[in-house]
Amino acid sequence: MAIKALWYLSTADGQYPWMSEGFYPVDFQRYKKLAQTIDQGGFYGALVATWPNDPLTSASSVAGFTENMKFLVAEYAGLTPAKLLAEQALTFEKFHGSRLLFNHINGTPQRIGTYGVELTPETRYALGQSYWEEFQSHYNKGNKSLFPNTDFTIEPTTPNGIPLWGTGDSAAGIQHAGQVVNVYLLMIRELHRVKDQFSRAVAAAKDNGRTFSDLGALTSVTVRTSQAEAEQQFYQIFEKTGAELLKQKLDVSIKRKTGGEQSIDNFKAPDAQRQEWVDYIRKGQLPPLESLRLEGNLFAGMSAWSSLDIFGFASSAAYLVGSPENIAAQVETYHKEAGLSALIMSGWPLIEEAEYTSKLLLPLLKDIGE
Repeated sequence: MAIKALWYLSTADGQYPWMSEGFYPVDFQRYKKLAQTIDQGGFYGALVATWPNDPLTSASSVAGFTENMKFLVAEYAGLTPAKLLAEQALTFEKFHGSRLLFNHINGTPQRIGTYGVELTPETRYALGQSYWEEFQSHYNKGNKSLFPNTDFTIEPTTPNGIPLWGTGDSAAGIQHAGQVVNVYLLMIRELHRVKDQFSRAVAAAKDNGRTFSDLGALTSVTVRTSQAEAEQQFYQIFEKTGAELLKQKLDVSIKRKTGGEQSIDNFKAPDAQRQEWVDYIRKGQLPPLESLRLEGNLFAGMSAWSSLDIFGFASSAAYLVGSPENIAAQVETYHKEAGLSALIMSGWPLIEEAEYTSKLLLPLLKDIGE
């Protein structure tokens, strides 16, 4: 089966959206054009990520301007009553067809706490499992009108319920994913790390008498007609950001992750390659392009939601960089050796990079696994 290629449908957009001068203000017309670019470009669908805007409302606002793409909508378990979310899903499908998927997010305590929900990791996983079971039960029943004079029911259109995509990095998170999700996701990494995490997730699903329909990865991508052009375009994100701003961003990130115990000045990276990046940044210099290469055509970069990955985990800032043929060859290796069958991609600005990816890369990804 061909690689399921998705793009990001996000209001976090811009030439360099982690910089105030590179961020595009939220604009519905551009958001609509992005959805249409994804749809017309032949992508399987788009991840509608969490941001200050509500993802399901955002997807619903543009779905009518598209025809084929699926909407993978991020949803925090427990924040919307399960029956209400089922009614929303049924309504979405009634108007737009069977094009809705949910990205199941357990959420961090910081994010969940903004809604007044306080959960431990253990109770969060238990809530996630019971919530989606209840949701699918309500969805599969359909929603019957309460008006006694009108016998009308919105019937479900997706057999076996709305597919759930989701991730989990820790042992408990992987076990939970094996119990709940249909498509397992991870942040793209070097091949050996992807193989290891996929194999543990597949084993967790098997332990629960289940199998995943797909194994997917989230990545950014910079594809151009030649390898040299793609690498030059990719490295511009560092040159435009500059060493000083990158240092500030990483300092904030380190202090947040360590509870203020460490900063960029005393942080020790988990491996020599990442320590090299830190050393360059401390000196007020950008890491050279070649030092950012993780393996093959996989590079460490920056995204709207994640700075340079100096921690080695929980970051979506890795990029596939290169010519269409080189990137496709690397994806095919992930497919053959690790089982990867879905790829959620992003690039900045989102519309322009979706066009490059659609034109240059998607035709090759569609041949993988066929």
